[in-house]
Amino acid sequence: MSAGNEELFFHVPRSLAGFDPSMVWAAGLLAASAHAVFSAWRAGLSTRAMYRAVVLSLLGGLWGANLLSLLVHGWEGGPLAAFAFVQGGKSLFGGLLLGGFAAVLYFHYRKLPMLAYADAGMLALTLGYAIGRIGCFLNGDDYGTLTHVHWAVVYPPGTEAYEAHLERGWISPGDAWSLPIHPVQLYASLLGLALFVVLVAWRPKWEGSRLCAYLIIYGVSRFFLEYLRGDFRRVLGTFSLPQLFSLCFISLGLVLWLHRGRVQATAISSAPVPDQARSC
Repeated sequence: MSAGNEELFFHVPRSLAGFDPSMVWAAGLLAASAHAVFSAWRAGLSTRAMYRAVVLSLLGGLWGANLLSLLVHGWEGGPLAAFAFVQGGKSLFGGLLLGGFAAVLYFHYRKLPMLAYADAGMLALTLGYAIGRIGCFLNGDDYGTLTHVHWAVVYPPGTEAYEAHLERGWISPGDAWSLPIHPVQLYASLLGLALFVVLVAWRPKWEGSRLCAYLIIYGVSRFFLEYLRGDFRRVLGTFSLPQLFSLCFISLGLVLWLHRGRVQATAISSAPVPDQARSC
């Protein structure tokens, strides 16, 4: 295969080869943190409690993202590599799991309404995700599969997409660009933005419904988005690790939705009927 006709596709600037996406990721984290506190204020929740939960979630999320990345892609650097939060190779699901666990522990310890805070925090999570994936696009990591759609992108040497194509023998060392691929990072960014809009318009009838909606919608979307990932790797049958996590998200969202819906229905049916209504 060759990289011919690359002039037909969008070229990620050569100046971005080796681009450090940390600034974009940091912007996403700051925007998410600020919006989480704002959402807590709008919902009548404690902004101080939300702020503390955000800090703990960020620390747990960075640690979890680093740990899962090391476990999946290979452990390098000895035991201290587990604490190298600022280095590359992050795993989103690792961050979500350990970051979420840290927040759960905090809310449980403080005896705060966990699901109410989770509903408020979901908006921030989708906003940060939408911004962060732009950094992945500029960096050329989490790249897409080969394609010839009009909006395909090609990457210069020094990016993960180019190096992966070179390693697979799809291009030669002298080629100026990678083969055209799906800008799957931008698809993910648009997914985050769409989820943000949906959840902003969401009018929860019971605590936890916005959390359930996030788990189900993101889980389904991410499951199918994986098939457009150029770094797709099967770990169980035909499924990749992110797809397995996505199935867990979907299952958890459905179980919680059914449980909370049943609790809400029971509370409504057992509510006392006003005297005026009984006399009619």
